[in-house]
Amino acid sequence: MYAGVDVGKSFHWLRAIGPDEEVIVSGRVPQDEKRLDEAFARLGEGGKSVLVVVDQPKNIGALTLACARRAGCDTMFLPGLAMRRAAGLLPGDAKTDERDAMVISMTALTVPKALRPVPAPDPRRAEMDALVAWDADCVQDRTRQKNRLRALLAECNPMFEAVLGDELDRPFVLALLARFGGPWGMRAAGQKSVRAWAGKHKRVPRNLLDALIGAAWDMDGKPLGADVVERGPVKACCARIAELTETREHISSRVEALLADDETFRMLTTIPGVGVHTAAALVSMVDVTMFKDCDHLASYAGIAPRTRQSGTSVKGETAARCGNKALKNALYLSAFASLRQDPDSRAYYDAKRAAGKKHNTALISLARRRLKIMFAIMRDKTPYHRPGG
Repeated sequence: MYAGVDVGKSFHWLRAIGPDEEVIVSGRVPQDEKRLDEAFARLGEGGKSVLVVVDQPKNIGALTLACARRAGCDTMFLPGLAMRRAAGLLPGDAKTDERDAMVISMTALTVPKALRPVPAPDPRRAEMDALVAWDADCVQDRTRQKNRLRALLAECNPMFEAVLGDELDRPFVLALLARFGGPWGMRAAGQKSVRAWAGKHKRVPRNLLDALIGAAWDMDGKPLGADVVERGPVKACCARIAELTETREHISSRVEALLADDETFRMLTTIPGVGVHTAAALVSMVDVTMFKDCDHLASYAGIAPRTRQSGTSVKGETAARCGNKALKNALYLSAFASLRQDPDSRAYYDAKRAAGKKHNTALISLARRRLKIMFAIMRDKTPYHRPGG
């Protein structure tokens, strides 16, 4: 029996069919543990083999999968993009819960290769997945706060914001902005007070304080509302960025403790540009035994080019717009971090830029190159060694 479940927040639509496509069950089931247990128990009566397929394996679909497993059913999930493509092959173009459940059950019966496995319950894996997801939320929020802070500083004094450059999230800079608010707050306090305050701090970036003071005193026309912006939103952004940075450090320590005995995790952290967060994301999202080679993994991550060919008139490769977005982001950020930490990565990136590639394209190419190393290390459980080293 093939049971397709279109999951929802309040209720699901369950549609079960047999091998000859006859409809056995089709109807709503509330998002309720007891009702779900009863529904799956009825499907398995008489020792029937039941495959339950959902379109959402996490969040609102987590309870459905747990109840299905408890009832002895096999479980899989159908990715949303594959589901939409499968829907185009069936008659009609309506978008209803009932039809979505029909698409899922028919795909499970006729195109089983479109389905994806659902990892077996594992407390340690569940904790790691939760930490990785939490860290990803922190990264997104931190990036948003940094962009907002840049916009606020550019509004008050664009020359001051330009001087900060990549130093915006340094502890000293955040502390300076939290204390004085911005360039106009620094001017109100006076250079002597700013330098006296900075003298009490360690690890002040070289020449940065002089450049910031110069930019702050370079602009004479104060924008309207600058004082309010610096006392309110600017200080709030700094506090939030500092809080998120501390949270990520806390997550990092928990991940390291959780994966202390994981050989793959330890081997991945030997790669330049792969820290605790990236290594944990790779361990959480990638099972190398599911991929024939690195090219298949690159396609899954969405960093492999997509070939377009038709006869002799259409031939070329374009950037992929699909794949595992979370994994793609992790690989992209790791490649970006490697530009400072790995001379080989920097040389490869510079060569791509010299060949006319744009920044994002060059980074994706670098991420693809680095993924070959990551794949080999995850497969062979060997530490990284620099080529020729």
